[in-house]
This record gives sequence, structure tokens and C-alpha cells, in this order.
Amino acid sequence: MGRRGWVAAEDAAGDWWRLSVFDDGWVELPGSARGLSDTRAQLQQLLFLLAAFTGLFVLGGLLEDTAPALATGLRVAALVVLVGSTVQIARFRARDRRQLHRDLDQAAAARGAGRQVRARAGARLWRVAGSSQEMADALEGVRRVGSEQVSTVEVTAPDRPSESDPVVVVVRLHDGEQLTYRTPDRVAADLFAPWTP
Repeated sequence: MGRRGWVAAEDAAGDWWRLSVFDDGWVELPGSARGLSDTRAQLQQLLFLLAAFTGLFVLGGLLEDTAPALATGLRVAALVVLVGSTVQIARFRARDRRQLHRDLDQAAAARGAGRQVRARAGARLWRVAGSSQEMADALEGVRRVGSEQVSTVEVTAPDRPSESDPVVVVVRLHDGEQLTYRTPDRVAADLFAPWTP
């Protein structure tokens, strides 16, 4: 058994969770899940912009002696990419702040309802859990979905997931309960692959 990874996802009730997925199931953890839901996409976009900036700037430096006008144009283009990436970072930060406020509201509502995640007495929190059962045993107030409970899992994953067109994971349990998770993070399809037909 081992850890497969994590993904932030919204359930059918509109609450967001960080799903820690293991070979033997997964655990729904509260926290800053909304902000984590688009972290991978943001990093990919910013790395692309950084590569574009670096490539244009270096190419401008290489062409400085042979084609000075072209080199200047490439450096100006690199600066435009740099300014664009700065604006994009500011947009990401503003969105992350809005998501954080909604995560804090969800946590306050859970505390008000008496559902709060705590470490169990004697649990070693600094030890990395090797299974979903170990993680659930170390924490109170979390929900574990074990492989033995799962009847079927259906994953609908668009080519380019987004908030408007998310990856949808529908889990049917043996007791008849159905869980639905939505996330703009494509990683969910890979994490739930062992349970899909």
C-alpha cells in the first residue's frame, strides 16, 4: 500500500476537500482546498510564461551583433511577456484571497456544526501515513472512503478541465450512497484510475 497523491475537489453539497488518495482508499480533509484546486494549472501557466520570457530574452542577446533591430524587438517582446506574467500573478493572488475567505467560511460552519478535525490522543502527526486507514486513525473528524466500500467509480475528464468544465468523479458505494467530486485539476482522473473499470 502507498500514497497515490492528493487533489482538491468540491462535493455535491458545495464543500471543498483535499482528498488524500492512497491505494486502499482516500480521506476527505478540510483546509484550503479551493486555493489548491487550481495550483497545478497556475504553475504550468507561469512556467510557460517564464520559459517564453527567458527564450525571447536569450534569443535577443544572441542576435544582438547580427540583427540589432530584431534583437531589440525580441527583448521588447520579452518585457511584454514579463509584464503580462506580473499581471497574471496579481490576478492569481486576488483569486487565491477570495478562495481563502470561502475556505475559512466553510471551516467556521464546520466548527459551528461540531465537526472539527483534531489529532487523536497518542497519534504521531509528524509520521507520514502509509494508507488511508492510518491517516483516518490518526485524525478525528475526517471521512475515510475505503476501497472495500467502493462499488463503482466513473470519471468524466475533459481534455482541458476548468471550473466551467471540471473533471467529475462519481463514486457509488456498496451501501447505495453516491459521492460526487468536481475539480478543475486533471490529476483526479489519474488518482481514481484504480477504481475505474
